[in-house]
Parts: sequence; structure tokens; C-alpha cells
Amino acid sequence: MFAQVTVIRAPMNQMADLREMIETRYLPVVRQRPGFRAGYLLEQVDDLDNAQLIVFWDDQASVESFARTGSLQASISALTAELPGVEVRRQSYLVKLATKAQRALELVGG
Repeated sequence: MFAQVTVIRAPMNQMADLREMIETRYLPVVRQRPGFRAGYLLEQVDDLDNAQLIVFWDDQASVESFARTGSLQASISALTAELPGVEVRRQSYLVKLATKAQRALELVGG
């Protein structure tokens, strides 16, 4: 699995606008791409203008394929164009270990 982490600093008091853009314009495009697994927006509780957008992919090739369409950069460019003053920095990671919570039925043997 492959993860992209985008660290975002929104202009003061514009986190709601950023969230709306990511929810309605960015993630709907990304989720249609082959290899997309999940996307999460984490809003920092002790600094209300900071967030991280984490997008999980099957592999690095899926991200590279999406990047070749131009849509990935266009989305980040659109974000910075529509919210002047927003700062973004993206990093990529190979996910080497992951675990999930067990469902309640599995825990009670059912």
C-alpha cells in the first residue's frame, strides 16, 4: 500500500472552506481512480488552521498513473488558487504495516 500525506495550512478561519473543497471537488475525483483505497482529512484540534489530508493507494504505480493525467496537480493547484494564502506540502510513504480493529462479533466468537 502507498500513502500520500498532504500537510495543509489554511488561511485564518477558512478551514470550513478547505474542508468543503476537499469533500466536494478533490476526493470525488480521486476516489474514481484505479488503485484508490481511502482518503481522510485530519483537522488539528490545537491549531485550527492546520490539517493533513491522507490518501491511501494500492501502490505507487496507481499514484503515478493519476499524476500523469494532470488531475492530481490540478487539484492541488485549484486548492491554492481558490484559497489564497493556503500552504500545502505533500509527502509520499510506503505503508509497510497496517492493522484494523476486530469487529465485535469476531471478539465474542460469533
